[in-house]
Amino acid sequence: MEEILEMALSKAEEAEVYHEEFQNTTVSFQANRLKAVDCSVGEGTGLRVIKNGKIGFSSITNAEDVKFLVNSALAASVFGQNACFKFPRASEIPRVECFDFAVDSTGVEKMIEEGEEVVRIITQEFPSFQCEVEINKTLSKTTILNSSGLNFTYKKSIYAFFVYAFSVKEGDFLGIEEEGVSCKYHEWTISLVEKIIEKIKLAQKRVSIDSGLYPVIFTSKAMPLVLSSLKRGINGKLVYKKVSPLSFKLNEPILSPEVTIVDDATFPYGRASSPIDGEGIPSRQNKVIEKGVLKNFLYDLQTAGLMQTQTTANGLREYDCLPSPSTTNLIVSPGKVSFEEMVEDIREGVIVDQVIGAGQSNVLMGEFSVNLDLGFKVVNGKIKGRLKNVMASGNAYDLLRNVVAIGKKPEFSGSIFTPPFYFKKVHIAG
Repeated sequence: MEEILEMALSKAEEAEVYHEEFQNTTVSFQANRLKAVDCSVGEGTGLRVIKNGKIGFSSITNAEDVKFLVNSALAASVFGQNACFKFPRASEIPRVECFDFAVDSTGVEKMIEEGEEVVRIITQEFPSFQCEVEINKTLSKTTILNSSGLNFTYKKSIYAFFVYAFSVKEGDFLGIEEEGVSCKYHEWTISLVEKIIEKIKLAQKRVSIDSGLYPVIFTSKAMPLVLSSLKRGINGKLVYKKVSPLSFKLNEPILSPEVTIVDDATFPYGRASSPIDGEGIPSRQNKVIEKGVLKNFLYDLQTAGLMQTQTTANGLREYDCLPSPSTTNLIVSPGKVSFEEMVEDIREGVIVDQVIGAGQSNVLMGEFSVNLDLGFKVVNGKIKGRLKNVMASGNAYDLLRNVVAIGKKPEFSGSIFTPPFYFKKVHIAG
């Protein structure tokens, strides 16, 4: 990597080398049987240069193609953006828990046993169900080296466990999915299976609902749909282009005062945790929403330079692409109400747990229209059964301004750590 940096600096004013190495192991089950075990290793290097004030970039997967990498990055700079930043110097970097030796030591045999256990428990309880399981273990090492003196390496592990149980009957299909992902090893088997079995039992009875406005609970698993507009709205690149609906609302109340959200790459063992971002900036916690007030947009170095502000350490990337602003772990502060208390409060309403797509909606502006892949009807505080052929639609910003209650138990859904939310009115089409 030092050789690449030296070669680049012989013709460029500044340079940065980004190198990734990874090992990936995947165990998959289909139709209740072991389908495949796949193992792969790889590495890649990206080079970013600033020549004559312009950005050039190139990447390779073959360590012997060093000259090609350097020459391609230099050539690309002729057509590149004007650089509005300097590469960061070495500075104090926080210790972030994102690697677990227990993940490293988990072998294929153990992964197969865990998958077989999931299939056994679910099919023993519900023989008509088919199970698909995917268990993924990823180990990676990332190094960033630049002309300002930064040279830092960190390791990361990911253990991901996905379960999908489904039943096909004449005129009816029921599919339930659950996932657990962390940088830390977890025996996800029992917790995921318990959720699936509970939901299968609740879904045995099919019910209907008239179209109209209803109180609705979005589970932790469904909340990323509601938060997707906000994730885009706080992206510094969209703010710079003035296409974000939040562009001119900094320090203004935009959501319910019950809502507080931070972006936190230092969260212990979060899926998107790391000690530095993709540009070598030390990771930090950024307030996004504080008691309903918009506090920050998220920037990488280039976008921050264009906006004449400072990066928020949100330049995310892989070796084969330039950094771009993105959320890391989006952490939603919990409320004080249990999920059961939310359900008990509803006279007639809906629980949204799984959705299909985002429909023909303007996500950036907060609009959504989705089919419920898994939803339940609530009557007089009791879950009465599963809803089928039902749609939910509305505006995410309107919902987040009219929160009835926020659950007290957050869970990860991807890299979003959120409790369930109870909203006053959502349009349901039965």
